[in-house]
Amino acid sequence: MCDTSIKMFGPLTFQETLLENEELNVETPCLLCDDKFNLNLCFTVFLKHCFEVHNLVIEDVQHIHNLHEYIIHWKEKFKHTAMERIIPSLKVDSSDDKYYFISPLIKEDEELRHRLKLEITLKRQEYERTDESYENICLFCRLQLKGTRANYLNHLSVKHNLQLGNPQNLVYIDELIEKIEEKLNNLQCIYCEKIFPERGILKEHMRKKMHKTINPHNRDYDKYYIVNYLEPNKTWDILEKEDDHLPMERGVNSDEEYSDWNEVEHQIICLFCKYKHPSIENIYLHLNDEHKFNFKEESADLDFYQCVKLVNYIRRQIYNLRCICCDTLYSDCDELQKHMIMEGHNKIPDVNIFNQPEYYFPTYENDAFLFFLEDREN
Repeated sequence: MCDTSIKMFGPLTFQETLLENEELNVETPCLLCDDKFNLNLCFTVFLKHCFEVHNLVIEDVQHIHNLHEYIIHWKEKFKHTAMERIIPSLKVDSSDDKYYFISPLIKEDEELRHRLKLEITLKRQEYERTDESYENICLFCRLQLKGTRANYLNHLSVKHNLQLGNPQNLVYIDELIEKIEEKLNNLQCIYCEKIFPERGILKEHMRKKMHKTINPHNRDYDKYYIVNYLEPNKTWDILEKEDDHLPMERGVNSDEEYSDWNEVEHQIICLFCKYKHPSIENIYLHLNDEHKFNFKEESADLDFYQCVKLVNYIRRQIYNLRCICCDTLYSDCDELQKHMIMEGHNKIPDVNIFNQPEYYFPTYENDAFLFFLEDREN
């Protein structure tokens, strides 16, 4: 072919490419003949063969998941239907040769690529859910953690208020943690992505601005959320506009909807009523003045995890209209508040009542009150 033709096919230059394929060491047959190739060792040879022998180009081939299965699919297809009837062709210059392009513009190809990608992603996610041999150092307190990835992420959430979403909705978690660690090591905020002169300043910025979550507008993070694999070429924000996929995912044990994440200061909600304020000190004063509850004094002898359980216990009791001390049920919140003040029940109950595993995780995801408990431990 002439130079202009080669330039036309520039994106298909034969470069070494890392393929996400579990069967790269098996021999894969050509789509149109009996020649076979080890895609792990002869990937570029295979592409060159398709191009020079069959005038065939596979668009974006380096990004196809499970290329072996992809090729087998089209080989079987071409056994029953001539390639010319399915694949569009193009003449180059004055040559009579036709070149055929397999691309996602063909609906069957788009659906095939998506199915193969989804299969591999779900398989990886299932492995990450069940693997109990995961071991890593905490990004903040440097504690060596062992067990499941979910346990590791729950530690980051409860202990350090790093909110990445429900572990059940994440995938490629190892890579996500490495990306976040790299940003922190580079003194870069993971939310606003500003760079700071030292780690202490970065930590204080992320704490005060509530920036312990990723930037939802950074598309690099889409890879790590399973919602982005649900439909071909559709990410969370597109799905959100089209239907109710994301609202169905909300709840105590689900990801925060990306669109709810913004850079305004989070409001801290009182433990006993709907009053809220961005300052924790203001909340402490409100608790003391309005509810006769001195949180700092009452919880002085509790460790961090007991404080977390206490906050979750109080929130659940108040939500259920039950006294935090005697568990008496009331018909409305005002009557409950009057009871606790009059009976002197606006105090911490016996530690055994709330120091239970069921109160270990936040009652409300991203509870800003819990965020400020981190300072006690640090």
